[in-house]
Amino acid sequence: MSNDDNQSSSSIGRKLTPNASRRRFLKGTGALAVTSTLASGSASAHGSYGNRVVGYYPGWAGSYEPADVPYDKLTHLNFAFLEPQSDGTVVVGSQSKKDRLSELSNYDDTGTVFILSISAGWYSGTFSDAASTAERRQRFAKTAVDIMEQYQFDGLDLDWEYPDGSIRAEDPHNFSLLLEACRNELDARFGSWTHLTMAASPNPNIVDDAYEVETIDGYLDHINVMTYDYHGDWSNDTNFNAPFDSPPGDPDGQQDWNTTNHMQYWASKPIANDKLLMGMPFYGRSYSGVAGTNDGLFNSFSSSTSETYYDIVQNIKPQADYEYHWHPDAQVPWLYSAAEDTFVSYDNVDSIKNKVDFVKNNGFGGAMCWELSQDPSNTLIGTMHDNLH
Repeated sequence: MSNDDNQSSSSIGRKLTPNASRRRFLKGTGALAVTSTLASGSASAHGSYGNRVVGYYPGWAGSYEPADVPYDKLTHLNFAFLEPQSDGTVVVGSQSKKDRLSELSNYDDTGTVFILSISAGWYSGTFSDAASTAERRQRFAKTAVDIMEQYQFDGLDLDWEYPDGSIRAEDPHNFSLLLEACRNELDARFGSWTHLTMAASPNPNIVDDAYEVETIDGYLDHINVMTYDYHGDWSNDTNFNAPFDSPPGDPDGQQDWNTTNHMQYWASKPIANDKLLMGMPFYGRSYSGVAGTNDGLFNSFSSSTSETYYDIVQNIKPQADYEYHWHPDAQVPWLYSAAEDTFVSYDNVDSIKNKVDFVKNNGFGGAMCWELSQDPSNTLIGTMHDNLH
């Protein structure tokens, strides 16, 4: 056993306050210190374990400004993304991100939990480097919490895609140690009311390889399971971006490859259901060069790209040559244009509501979306909130 294995785990067994927001107490004071009174009395009235609504707000949100965010529909807002460096230092990055963070830090909201999400992209190796030694992990935790303090946020979210051992064999364990370092830094500087969450793969193979679930459970307030990106430009044929259940006739035979099966797989792990949040995409996938057999479903394609929900409902769906379809098993819609040989898979109000019902019926902790600016009408986030509350 290494010295790293003997680090303090004082956060395990702590009392969670899933909607504690420091803004409630900082409003009009400018104070940064947290007392035991603040930690014990800071749970927001509009959220609880079973109805978290988490929305990611990207630093590249364009014309979707902080003032456009429906804070009354969110229990948690995750700012994406801070960036880890190989030496463990966490930085904000571009000036535009700093500007957005400054706007958010001054926003007069006291009910929504504001969290800083940290990502390095898919398999970049940077997260692996940052977590590889105790010194780098401590630097990661300190610099991340420094930024959290500077912008008066309430916690951290780690989005390492993925610590499955593909960069370093030690990555799964190092990720546990990195979460521990962050949890201890948060507790030491502000108290256990602060938030620590993570974004996680829905893929059972990655889940088994990447996460020491029983260990990390003690450090985390909740897990955002990214139940989307099931099919795309890497696929063999057209299919659904985030199917509720697997459609019969899938030529690849992936009958367990769906959002509900993967949420149930996470639920089979040693972690409470109410810490698991189901991810929902505010974007879809468009496939070109698709033949008209089966209204475009399960056909080969020449190229694929992502489309925001806004673009789909405002610009694609209204075109006369696009026909709307609903799959009774996948419980998601699709559009097909024979004139343009184009197939579009996406989520809408009906599919989101159905998924939210699944969350409630199975005792999960709520829902998460990627990401808010892809639906500037706030229609989908409103559906998530209204059906969870």
